[in-house]
Amino acid sequence: MFVRWGKAGWPWLCLVLVGCATATPQAEPPCFSCDDQRVVRIVPMAQLRSNDRERRFQHPVNLSQAEWETVLRGVMVRSTHNPLLRPSYQGATEPLFLDTEVRALGSSLRQAFQQATEQEAVVFATTRTTDEGPAQVTSGAWFAEDGRIHLRLANCRIAVTMPSIRRQIWIDPLFAQAGTFYELVPGNRQALVSKPSGGGGVFRPDPVELVIDDSKRNEAAAPAAPEGTPTVPSASSLEERLAVLKRLRDRGLITEEEYRLKKQQLLDRL
Repeated sequence: MFVRWGKAGWPWLCLVLVGCATATPQAEPPCFSCDDQRVVRIVPMAQLRSNDRERRFQHPVNLSQAEWETVLRGVMVRSTHNPLLRPSYQGATEPLFLDTEVRALGSSLRQAFQQATEQEAVVFATTRTTDEGPAQVTSGAWFAEDGRIHLRLANCRIAVTMPSIRRQIWIDPLFAQAGTFYELVPGNRQALVSKPSGGGGVFRPDPVELVIDDSKRNEAAAPAAPEGTPTVPSASSLEERLAVLKRLRDRGLITEEEYRLKKQQLLDRL
């Protein structure tokens, strides 16, 4: 069947073709570390959980890489064992992230949180090769709220043998898998919170949420700052930034030279 176009029909066809030619694809969310070893990117909060859509996070966050590394090193886990016909037991407490993971994630989180808005969170996934078996995958999301840093951990060192599952976690780091044998261990100025979404269960467990540090504590009344992670600075106060910088130096987390250089950079902004 042939359609005869009149002269009046050609302009409309041209408009359709021009519209298709000039249409631009939707921009992908920023990705700050995207390879086969780890991924860190910004996502809308609606992807975290349906009841998170009305929340407003404290973003952007201007923590240095050294401060993010301190946060990452403060996340502790322990293995859990439930042998058949024998009592269950727990392993020793150990850091969740290796030093190489801390440095890589610290750099990416610093960049991501400088661009994240109050309606966006930062998701991550990282894989670790082992001599004992398949690669272990850890994934979840980070965000800041009420002066505290939150880690929503969906997968903790799970052994992934199927490439399709690994690809799905890389697409959605909050895609939780059953079969994890590690649990988060809250440290000083940390707490676990439970916010069930109804979407968990045996096959799709709910992510565990760790809240790190409490900015509402009265530091002036404390004789010394306890060991732990730095507080998210509110209102980007210069005094708070200098205080955090000094604490990092006093704890040996940065050198005297790094302290002086960063301090001068902050003062140069006045």
